[in-house]
Amino acid sequence: MQLKGRIRRKVFIEDLKLHLRCGVYPEERKLGVEIKLSVEVCSREFVDYQELYRVISEVSNKTYTYLEDFQDELLRVIVEKWDPDFVRIETIKLSVPFQNSFKGVGVELLWERRT
Repeated sequence: MQLKGRIRRKVFIEDLKLHLRCGVYPEERKLGVEIKLSVEVCSREFVDYQELYRVISEVSNKTYTYLEDFQDELLRVIVEKWDPDFVRIETIKLSVPFQNSFKGVGVELLWERRT
């Protein structure tokens, strides 16, 4: 039986805890903060999640002022490597330098290839 249509596979890493040197305050960039990261990549090419983890680890070793800067760099590397149709990056900062009563704060990036 021949299937009609287009298959899209989504490779993902969910709730990866990382130590990231990221923040507006110099202490955050020096000492780092704890984040929780989820990444989804939809591509016609094979995406090895072990390689995706390696890419995340490499990008997270740099220093960033904003979570958006980290996400932009991660997106750039993912797009260059796998030519995806869609990428979702959710970054949650688990520790913040002010009094709070929430689990975390974060940013979600959604990127889709223009057709």
